Amino acid sequence: MHQVSYFLALCEEQNFTRAAKRCGVAQPSLTRAIQQLEQEFGNRLFERNNTTVRLTDLGTLVRPDFEQIDRAAARVTQNVAKFLTSPPVKHDSRAMEVIMRALVVSVIAVVLVITALAIRPAPHATAAAPDQARVQVDPYALHSRVNTKTLPDQGVRDATKKRLAAAGFGTIHPTHIGDAWPMCQ
Repeated sequence: MHQVSYFLALCEEQNFTRAAKRCGVAQPSLTRAIQQLEQEFGNRLFERNNTTVRLTDLGTLVRPDFEQIDRAAARVTQNVAKFLTSPPVKHDSRAMEVIMRALVVSVIAVVLVITALAIRPAPHATAAAPDQARVQVDPYALHSRVNTKTLPDQGVRDATKKRLAAAGFGTIHPTHIGDAWPMCQ
């Protein structure tokens, strides 16, 4: 970082002695730092003579980048100073806990909804096709169609007669028992 500052000071002062004074270092230290930069780049950054110092084409090329680096370093230094002088930030652990719990509950709710949607079958998978009518069975209609003459056991007919008589229907001819059957239950 010092090399960047020395380079920029030398660009503005165009004199090694004044640039060294501006940077607060001895002139040989500034000269050595510039020489190290030139060795790293593999070419001279300044043309020197006894009276003046001027930028070379390479120096002109890298100057905007060095200025940008210098501004960024100044911002970093300023931010660090501001951070060190500001009061510490207190984190409210209770508020953080509430936020984290709310976040966890939200995530769980979303997972449950997605799972429910994935498990629930699609409506078309359970619904009957429109051309397939559902059959409804009327148990009374079935009982009235029962032919009591074909019943296998005479005991069933006798029990039916007794129930009908107890219900107040009196004697009913066995062929009409099927018609009265729903009333006997």
